[in-house]
Amino acid sequence: MATSGTPADADLRTYGRILWRRKWWVIGMAAAALAGAMAYVTTTPKEYSTSAQLLVQPISGSVPLNGAAAISSTDVATELQLLGSMPVVDAVEAALHLTNLGVSSSEVGTTDVLSVTATNGDPVLAAHIATAYAREFVTYETTQVIDSLTAAELQLAKQINDLELKLQLTPAGTPQALALTNQQAVLDGQLGQLQAYGAAASGGVRVVSTAPVPDLPSSPKKKTDAIIALMAGLVVGLGVAFTIDFVDDALRTKEDVERAAPDVAVLGTVPTIAAWSKKGGPTVVTLTDPTSAAAECYRSLRTSLQFAAATGELRTVLVSSPAAAEGKTSTVANLGVTLARAGQRVVLVSADLRRPRLASFFGLDERVGLTSVVLGQLPIERAVREVDGVPGLSVLPCGPVPPNPAEVVGGRGVAVLLQQLGERYDMVLVDSPPVLAVTDAVVLAQRTDAVILVVATDRSKRAQLAQASERLHQVEARLAGIVLNEARADHAGGYAYGAYQAEASPAAGSNGHRVEPAGRS
Repeated sequence: MATSGTPADADLRTYGRILWRRKWWVIGMAAAALAGAMAYVTTTPKEYSTSAQLLVQPISGSVPLNGAAAISSTDVATELQLLGSMPVVDAVEAALHLTNLGVSSSEVGTTDVLSVTATNGDPVLAAHIATAYAREFVTYETTQVIDSLTAAELQLAKQINDLELKLQLTPAGTPQALALTNQQAVLDGQLGQLQAYGAAASGGVRVVSTAPVPDLPSSPKKKTDAIIALMAGLVVGLGVAFTIDFVDDALRTKEDVERAAPDVAVLGTVPTIAAWSKKGGPTVVTLTDPTSAAAECYRSLRTSLQFAAATGELRTVLVSSPAAAEGKTSTVANLGVTLARAGQRVVLVSADLRRPRLASFFGLDERVGLTSVVLGQLPIERAVREVDGVPGLSVLPCGPVPPNPAEVVGGRGVAVLLQQLGERYDMVLVDSPPVLAVTDAVVLAQRTDAVILVVATDRSKRAQLAQASERLHQVEARLAGIVLNEARADHAGGYAYGAYQAEASPAAGSNGHRVEPAGRS
């Protein structure tokens, strides 16, 4: 199924129409996301986050003793790893007498600074935990350094004691004794240095800033969460809107019709007429309200049909629809009135032998008509009825409904009847069953000069229109065009016709009739 705008010809206007048509999906998704975010913010306990910072530095008192090395990225990564290790966590929990500290650590950019962040429902406790954690880590690191220096001192002291034993066993003044004495002096010097470093030993990190008490919660953040939820809702809503439009097969605009049947012209669009009551029976808007926008659209349709007739012989026109209830019968009735009022002699033929309704639009009886003539029960002159108040307009009702409608419309009698009517009238409009429902319309299409298909906004499907058009082309029927019925106001006429209604004669359309929507039969 094609969406309202294919990739080849989609433009901002097409997307705008889609969004306007599906706006409630977008609005609904955005509102739902925003409501969910507000519910989350309202019900979620507040959490406060604050951070203490540690500076990674050379270890004071470490070995080797030939000066401190520069800090590398590996040193920072190592300290960060140690900061979150279990021995450190256990040591801090033991010192604070707390569990589940809610502490995280990270590097501050590309610097040698580490950040210790604590999150807690109590802002004061969060600051205390972060600062204490940083300080306990410094203590832990210092302890590790001191333990390392102590182990080195013990090792040197053992080596010195071993040398003293050897000196006692070596004769004084010998080269061996001199070498042992020199070696002992070197070790005594190293031991002295270790003892000096141990007195001022510190770890590889120090606290550079303690954690302040936060004033605002870190979560939930009302404004931030609301904005994120709203944006997410809009994105989801847009996705849903375009997805629904992609899978939706309904015809809504003239552009939809043209894409479904690109080789057939759209003759006109007729708006929905809201003021209609089924209880009052079918009515003809061109008679009950001739100054309305719908009546003007039918007059525009008449002009389009006359232009189509100017390109060739066009006296008998079949009016059908892909499916039922799309407005074909009301189109026949209203188009017949406008043609007759333009000075043409018009006859409307009720050839829907399964559900005849055309004659009832003019208050006529369907029991005598087309089938009566075909069966030889009446001549054409007695079967055709003139419409009161519309000079030049006649109606040939259906007549008795036969048990075999397809055979009747396919018989020679109907072909001869349509030929005779075409000789007597300027225009013959034939109302038939829907194209896809039964074969009657396809059969009748071969006996008329052209076919008009009527589709209804939001009711007709693109696939149905394409299939109906294909069936008519298969029998080489001439498609004069398509009428989009029940169109929205912005697609049916375009201009504000109401201004002309205000200036119309009070008598026009003042008979109190409620008018039928143009797509109900």
